[in-house]
Amino acid sequence: MIANPWNPTSQQHTTADLMKPIIGPSAWTREELEKTKAYLYILSDIEISEIFNAVEKLENNSPDLHRVTKEEFRLPAFGSILQKLREEIIHGRGFVFLRGLPTEGRSLYQTALAFWGIGCHIGRAVSQNGKGHLLGYVRDLGEKISSPMGRGYNSASAMGFHADSCDIFSLCALKTAKSGGQHRMCSSVTVHNEMLLRAPILFKELAFRFFRTRRGEIPTVATKPWTRQPVFIVTDGYFSARGASSTIARSQGMPGVPELTQRQTEAINVYNEIAAEIAMDVSFEPGDISIVQNYVNLHSRTEYEDWPEADLKRHLLRLWLSFDGERPLHEDIIRDHTEGIKEMGTQLHAPLETI
Repeated sequence: MIANPWNPTSQQHTTADLMKPIIGPSAWTREELEKTKAYLYILSDIEISEIFNAVEKLENNSPDLHRVTKEEFRLPAFGSILQKLREEIIHGRGFVFLRGLPTEGRSLYQTALAFWGIGCHIGRAVSQNGKGHLLGYVRDLGEKISSPMGRGYNSASAMGFHADSCDIFSLCALKTAKSGGQHRMCSSVTVHNEMLLRAPILFKELAFRFFRTRRGEIPTVATKPWTRQPVFIVTDGYFSARGASSTIARSQGMPGVPELTQRQTEAINVYNEIAAEIAMDVSFEPGDISIVQNYVNLHSRTEYEDWPEADLKRHLLRLWLSFDGERPLHEDIIRDHTEGIKEMGTQLHAPLETI
């Protein structure tokens, strides 16, 4: 059996104060995790068999993915492990990587069902875009990330450090790029601590409720093409961070959005510089599954060159998950993130045919 490096952290919550360093398992560092690989969980042969036994039992009825529930995707032994991993994601380090899910020789439906089923044990799937997609596809469709409506997951361009618009995001790698496409992560808690130490005056600017573009996808709870959220915030003693990403820059020029001040721009630049400096590179192998909490982690991706052959092109599955209020969140976050992106009249679905 392969030695499993995963090591759970203490689940004790440390009360956060925005103007003081935050200590706890979510304030992880690259040096620590590159040495221990404590975030990596290696699936055993028994666990893999249990996952695909659940797939085979459900596959015979060919259910729509979005109708499959945790209770239907039964994992008698591995399910208890997933609950411990879930605690780690919500209350501990904030992320876990599962390695070892075999994709070779499996149909797309089988892999997607396995990924969906694991996700059901972590949280409730929410819509990732205005089309109501509960299962998303990360691949290059030629979109320009710099455009007001551009989405980075449909582009091969580099993506800056950001946090997705949901409680938890999860990726499952099917195919990797010819070159590039490196997944990068850092703790936004550690970014907070470093910025407080290095640039305390600029740090205060990040408590401002920045304007951010909705990229043309306006949910039913909103009326404006932009939303407002701070970068750093504490709610009932719980720290949350949002990315100081391109959504802020792309909101500039929208009706009702004021111009960023020089100090705000400097603060955003320092924030992103620190994130890039402390980030850890994480390699994706086919079958790897990342599960990341968005309020204590940031992620990015380097530019990539894809294969010319259609069947080799970089391709990942994606889930956005809600943990349904299991930790306190600011009202700005609850309004925009806990239900994902759902426009008026949109039907929620998980379309395999769009791949």
